Amino acid sequence: MTERLFEPFQGWLIQPDWASSVIAGAYDGKTPAERRAIVEANPYSYFGVTRSREDLASGEVADDDELLRRGAETLTRILDAGAFEPTAHAALYVYRLVYGHHVQTGVVGALDIDGLRDGRVLTHENVRPERATLLGRHLEVVGASSSPIALTHPPDEAVRAILATATERSPHVDHVIEDVQHLIWPLDADDSDAVADHLAGGHVYVTDGHHRSAAALAGRDAHPNDPAYARTLGVLFPADELRVEAFHRRAADVDLRATDDFRASLATVGIVTASSDEAGAMPTARGEVGVYHHGEWTKLVLDPLERPSALASLDVERLRRDVLGHVLGIDELAPDSGVDYVPGPAGIAEVVARCDADDLLGFVVHPTDIDDLMEVAAEGELMPPKSSYFAPKPRSGVFLRVLGTGATAHLPTS
Repeated sequence: MTERLFEPFQGWLIQPDWASSVIAGAYDGKTPAERRAIVEANPYSYFGVTRSREDLASGEVADDDELLRRGAETLTRILDAGAFEPTAHAALYVYRLVYGHHVQTGVVGALDIDGLRDGRVLTHENVRPERATLLGRHLEVVGASSSPIALTHPPDEAVRAILATATERSPHVDHVIEDVQHLIWPLDADDSDAVADHLAGGHVYVTDGHHRSAAALAGRDAHPNDPAYARTLGVLFPADELRVEAFHRRAADVDLRATDDFRASLATVGIVTASSDEAGAMPTARGEVGVYHHGEWTKLVLDPLERPSALASLDVERLRRDVLGHVLGIDELAPDSGVDYVPGPAGIAEVVARCDADDLLGFVVHPTDIDDLMEVAAEGELMPPKSSYFAPKPRSGVFLRVLGTGATAHLPTS
């Protein structure tokens, strides 16, 4: 018998007095130097739990074992301070994000990892193996997950009605970080079961957390008889409430071409127009890419495709294949591709500043549509990494699902 996709669990929630210290900002919205500075200034930031090699200072040497040891040490410090407290009962949770006039309300629960294999949970992005491996070991050594895999599904009005009633109560968590308000309501036992039953059928689509999905699968395989590893932390939002922005790219030109020569190379894959400023180069529709090359802007309109598949027609896939691959000779899917990503909310000025600092090229892309994402996933295809940026997004340090290993070996599992 197939398990329900989402099950209630006894989660730990951040306490009001600790929210500003523990809850991490948007990981992808920070440079490694910015994340490092936050951890150095605040020993309780959840950024300290989720360290990666790119966060190391120049010249600093630390292998994965050391990074994981530091992460476990930080979580132990946070737990010893009493920053998290478990809820009174196993539950599904209502998670609402408010950003300006935008509101999205989802359900947090323990996601059945087997759904990633049997087709109930569909993915759409390639992952970098070394990143997924580190996150898989993180589950064992740190012993908890706090960054939920974000998913979407077609709206379910019965679920929406239950959540609307629950949100009439006072929230257990109400905190604003980086202009995003995070509100949490645990559902009672009856509502938790009703929502879990409604979500038992159909498909859901991963929108953010492909590396965490791969890590959860690896943990499931490594601990096949441990029920804590049979599920992972997930949050499900209805597709009509999501706000999708682009993930812009940065890459190197190893041939060090002058701007005019580079434009001539781009002309082999589309129509090239020089622009006097960024406004004239910004993409306003699918098939358009703004290119920043050593202080100068170019607008590229990619050549039309004949009978494209859902994946082949995406701007991020065409950029990967035709521009990064054909023009620059870069395999974006390789672990050491050197391609870097800047989320849309960071702004075009951030793309320019980072390109100027590193002497890299910038590629500003049009956002991927949520319907395209679901179509690619349904067809079993995989987009390049960082094909879409969903904002606002859940943050680390709001929830905690305890696995009872590593730094949480002394705690009951949830």
